[in-house]
Amino acid sequence: MMGSDKNSPSVKQRSLDLINAEIAMKRAAIKAREIAEKTGTAVVTSENEVIREEYPNQASSSQ
Repeated sequence: MMGSDKNSPSVKQRSLDLINAEIAMKRAAIKAREIAEKTGTAVVTSENEVIREEYPNQASSSQ
């Protein structure tokens, strides 16, 4: 029982760290897409070992 008591706070702290990391990664992804749209370059992503290139929507850029 002592092991689970010691583990509980660190598990909660780890969860907060993971939550904050996820928020930061989402913010970075938004910023990368904004930069890609401004520069006309692709955003390269990987999901399930599949690499994709996302190109910005040229119609949404305002001039």
